[in-house]
Formats: sequence, structure tokens, C-alpha cells
Amino acid sequence: MRTLVQIPGIHCQSCAVLIKDVSQEFPSIQNIDVNVDAKTVDLRHDGHFDLTLWTGAVEELNSAYRVQPVSQTL
Repeated sequence: MRTLVQIPGIHCQSCAVLIKDVSQEFPSIQNIDVNVDAKTVDLRHDGHFDLTLWTGAVEELNSAYRVQPVSQTL
């Protein structure tokens, strides 16, 4: 499965590193691509991925991070 989210608070490569680090706590995530310029995160994951839980973990990193789902595909 693939989920694309937008996070307007992303502004630098350090943001990307933080988001990737916290995503390692979610074993259902198989691959993550953070595009700093587009302010998007492309997640490849299995069917057990909990977007709500991941959103909470990311938003706790920085008050400027507000995860906005864009699309989800199988």
C-alpha cells in the first residue's frame, strides 16, 4: 500500500531526518520518502499501518507539523 501526506511544517533536511527516524518505530512501514521541497511524505506500507498513530508521533516532533493525507492506494 502507499499513502501520500502533506506536512506544511517541513522546511529542511533535518525535518526529513526527524520524520524518518520516528517512522522507524512503525514496522509496517517498508519505505519512506520525504520531499522537503514539496513538503510531502510518501509512505509504502503493509495493511497493518496505522496512519492515525503515525500522525500523532510525527505531530509530536514539532508543533508546525500538521499531517494532511493526500491519497492512499493499494
